[in-house]
Amino acid sequence: MPVRPSAALLVMNECKQQFDVLIVGGGVIGCSIAWRLAQSGQRVAIFERGDAGKEASWAAGGMLAPLAEADRADEFFALCVKSRALYADFAAELKTATGIDIEYRTEGTLFLSLTEADDHELEERWRWQHDAGLNVKRLDAGCVRKLEPTINERLRWALKFPDDHQVNARQLMQATLSAAQAAGVQVFAQTEVRRLLSDSHAGKNRIVGVETTQGVWQAPVVVLAAGSWSSLLAEATHLPVTPVRGQMVAVASPTPAVRHVIYSRRGYVVPRASGFLIAGSTTEQVGFDRRVTAGGVASIIARAEEILPGFGDLALLETWAGVRPGSADEMPVLGEDPAVAGLIYATGHYRNGILLCPITAQLISELLTKGESSVSLTPFSVLRFAHRRAVG
Repeated sequence: MPVRPSAALLVMNECKQQFDVLIVGGGVIGCSIAWRLAQSGQRVAIFERGDAGKEASWAAGGMLAPLAEADRADEFFALCVKSRALYADFAAELKTATGIDIEYRTEGTLFLSLTEADDHELEERWRWQHDAGLNVKRLDAGCVRKLEPTINERLRWALKFPDDHQVNARQLMQATLSAAQAAGVQVFAQTEVRRLLSDSHAGKNRIVGVETTQGVWQAPVVVLAAGSWSSLLAEATHLPVTPVRGQMVAVASPTPAVRHVIYSRRGYVVPRASGFLIAGSTTEQVGFDRRVTAGGVASIIARAEEILPGFGDLALLETWAGVRPGSADEMPVLGEDPAVAGLIYATGHYRNGILLCPITAQLISELLTKGESSVSLTPFSVLRFAHRRAVG
């Protein structure tokens, strides 16, 4: 069980305040869920171990690119496409609520073939997506260079995904946090949740609150949206969500400026409206180590240089790293815990936390306010890892 019920009744007398829902984690997932719940009249609090929104959400590239990254059509792909379709309205609603522009850009995404080995992967992606009637276009090198003149002259051809867009992840983080607070959500930063508290009722454990470094809070529902830190509160379920470091680089924008998100099989570059480029990223199993390394930065620059020759000559503006919450199968963990009433998972989004922000907020808020979500959460249930608990 991911809770320790024996401690619950000992500490509930020290409870500071009662809420309807407590959310562990103050990134875009936790804040967007809190915002939707508060809009429905729920009393909500967020607990963040550090400063709200300064972990994976702050470090993300902001691509909304399910087609560019998908190898097949499955439930996860369908969820990503549904979330992408929500973004135009989501961005407009956030701006109305907060005045913050999340820089939702619709120029589309290019995926380049630069070698013979690249041809095979892009051919496969083109084939299944074209056959499925998805909006993907095959462009020869000349067409691509008209769109992006600074692309590598070794370009063979490319796929364009007109509906794969982007946002500024840091602006999105600020907007979802501000929207949640404006709707009445209380945010407790620098407040680490030490454990979840439950009581036994009718033979089943039921959430009653959380114990934090600042005391105890009471609520019948806890949403675990703590990203890479989620498994530290759910050890006994063997929830397989682990940190995966990703380093990033920002440089001054070239002339002429890049307009599209541009992928190769080895890296990507993302233009920002404020006049710089982001390049990434590494994928490193180093625990919670968020250091930027010389080797990581060098590898990112080399991959970006392959896309845009001369990238390495541009002024270096910033480097940073974050830890993504990677699940064992690289899909999010969403929905109810089967053994603990009131415990809800919204974690394990890995490289898709920004993309899946609107749909996760919608589905988890529907689950808690209506009793069911409009999209089945069964494929994303923690139950798919039951064999790990059995053998762990």
